[in-house]
Amino acid sequence: MNTAAQYPLTNIINPQYRLETHYFYAEDEAEDVLEFTLSNLGTAALENFTLTLSCIIRLKLGAEVNNASLIDRLANLHTFSPPASTKLEAGEQWRFRAKGLRPCRPNHRVDGPSSGYITDSAGNTHPISVGDLHRTGFDDTKQRRAIPAGKTEIPLAIQPWPNNVAITSYFTDSLAYSASKATTNELQAVATISALANRLHPASQQPFIINPTDAAKTICIGFHQQTDLPTDGYELRFSKGQVDLRYNDASGLSYGLTVLAQIHHAAVDQPELFHMPSEGIITDSPRHSWRGSHLDVSRHFWPKADILRFLDILAWSRMNLFQWHLTDDEGWRLEIKSLPELTEQGAIRGPKHQMKGQHDYSHQTYHGYYTQADAKEIIDHAASLHIDVLPEIDIPGHCHTVLTVLPHLRDPDEPANSYHSIQYYANNALNPGMQETYEFLEVVLQEVAKLFPYTHIHVGADEVDGNAWKESPKAQQLAAEKGLTDTIELQAYLLSKVQTILRKFGKELAGWDEVSHGGGVDKQNTLLIAWQTPDIIQQLCQQGYEVIASPGQAYYMDQAQATGWMEPGASWAGTCTPEHCYRYEAIEGLSEAETQLVKGVQACIWCEHISTKQHFNYMVFPRLYAVGEAGWTESQHKDWLRHCAIVKTMPTL
Repeated sequence: MNTAAQYPLTNIINPQYRLETHYFYAEDEAEDVLEFTLSNLGTAALENFTLTLSCIIRLKLGAEVNNASLIDRLANLHTFSPPASTKLEAGEQWRFRAKGLRPCRPNHRVDGPSSGYITDSAGNTHPISVGDLHRTGFDDTKQRRAIPAGKTEIPLAIQPWPNNVAITSYFTDSLAYSASKATTNELQAVATISALANRLHPASQQPFIINPTDAAKTICIGFHQQTDLPTDGYELRFSKGQVDLRYNDASGLSYGLTVLAQIHHAAVDQPELFHMPSEGIITDSPRHSWRGSHLDVSRHFWPKADILRFLDILAWSRMNLFQWHLTDDEGWRLEIKSLPELTEQGAIRGPKHQMKGQHDYSHQTYHGYYTQADAKEIIDHAASLHIDVLPEIDIPGHCHTVLTVLPHLRDPDEPANSYHSIQYYANNALNPGMQETYEFLEVVLQEVAKLFPYTHIHVGADEVDGNAWKESPKAQQLAAEKGLTDTIELQAYLLSKVQTILRKFGKELAGWDEVSHGGGVDKQNTLLIAWQTPDIIQQLCQQGYEVIASPGQAYYMDQAQATGWMEPGASWAGTCTPEHCYRYEAIEGLSEAETQLVKGVQACIWCEHISTKQHFNYMVFPRLYAVGEAGWTESQHKDWLRHCAIVKTMPTL
């Protein structure tokens, strides 16, 4: 089999079993109830069985369960058994209730079970179909995502919008751009952007012609490299059937050509709304040097072809950083040649595997990882589009996969279940008191550093439980020797060692905002992504860190886009409407010195709730393009209604 591809994801056709769940709201949150109903839709009776389901709203330890027993739980995966005498005849139902929910109340229909299976008396598993979560006891706002039709006074479709636009007239016809008079490097850039446009819009006319015939009606491009323009900047001067493209470096050349390609695509496909300039000027350069998007491929694996297309989409919006979230509790997705078991065992999950299913598809074998050859192809593709790839190896928390596959990394004297992460994985953090931890990290980070050319490696450092390692003799011995008082300081000690390892391999440390806790990391060249609240951006700047703004309240693409029950998405950070995402200003209220430390903005795409392209497109777009515009366009040049009109011309996955 192709080890870099998923097992086929199967739809459940003619299901024998159906699970439906109802949420009953109570004034006292402790009295909230989930009611589960399993229907036997087959022809045979069911007895001596268990029901396993994956549910993003989890049951607390000691949850009260009526007419069933909770016999096992791993993060989202819950296994229930019915009373011993239960025999579910064909057409009958088994109903049971549970009280004691965590980490928060359900707010949307997708907060209930997403997949599951029956295990029969012979140990065979059978998938169940799962319905939406229904609710009783509170009013539904019934709000859904709202995106206005939009309007624009300037008939150009450019996303993100340039910082200076002064166009005085337009062509009535949509003509291709002729780029015959150019250097080899300029022609290569033209061919690259033309191919990009063709991949994203294969049914549309390509924007550029390198060798036009005498009969072809075209607009000639004149190329001019000018070192007095800003880095990444470009200028387009339209006049009398010609456009002069001035640029400083290769990225500015690429961005200028991308803008011409966008103008052309919209003018060809929607000539009633958008046109091509004949006279005027566009002068432009980006607001921020970091205009990025993160993508979680651990919770849901996205095949190489999808990653390549996603990079195309980022390039089309002149975004230049891709944070590749390659590891988490649910799976390890990058080949490490020195530790093949990380992908041989840690990239596969399901009922019959060491790693158990989570989220959608928990009923089946679910597999996928990227070989180092795949990663090299993706890195090279990104580089051709002026996108840097920041790899993320999430440590010390979010390491359930690592510690399951490599159990020698656990302190053997640390009690099982002595702490749990917010996602309810037990003892899921690499232990700072074990030499084996640093040996493992050195092996992994050496291969990652060799594979990825970018200056930094992202090491996570988020969501380590406050009780981590408190019952580990090895960690507590380290704490006593070094005078470390708590989990935060133990993590800071570990991160300082990781920073030393990275610098040995010529890399700097990047991480989530929790890296700042405990004071163990050298701030020089350390890059932190602020995610928990908008206030943390300023707090990190005041501590002297370079910061990327990615607060969940504005830039997390998995957050619901409206308050209504039927709107899909997570809600820990509240509701993130497309308009709020667009209007949010990361540097508002910061001093000039603090503003200088904000290097840019980033969207984050977490995939607990996102497991199909259709769902991806609904959750990510158009908000991803709003983040792209926040990174490029100065606030005084932004316009929400114009953005809404233009963003409809942009591609999806």
